[in-house]
This record gives sequence, C-alpha cells and structure tokens, in this order.
Amino acid sequence: MKTNITSIDDESIARSTGLSIIAISVLLMALSLLSSCNTTRGFGRDVETVGSKIEHAANKASGN
Repeated sequence: MKTNITSIDDESIARSTGLSIIAISVLLMALSLLSSCNTTRGFGRDVETVGSKIEHAANKASGN
C-alpha cells in the first residue's frame, strides 16, 4: 500500500513556492514605487527650475 506523503509534500512545496514568489513580487513593486517617488520629486524640481528661468527671462525681456 502506497501512501500519499509525496503528493502532500509536493503540494506544500508548491504552495510555499507560490507564496514566496508573490511576496517577492509585492516587495519589488513596493520598492519600485518608493524609488519612483524620489524620481518624481526630482522631476518636479527640474520643472520648477526651468519655470523660474523662463520667468526670469520673461521679466528681463519686459524690463521688470
């Protein structure tokens, strides 16, 4: 009589592997979102700098 220990072990390994893959995927997505916040902040600063240079050039051209 053969027992189903192997199939139970295979099932638990598959389940834990699947959960590990999901956990790693969620972690990678969270890290990418956090790093994109810094990128967005830097982009905002760049746009602000360009805007102030345009404003300065416009004031200079209009004589203010």
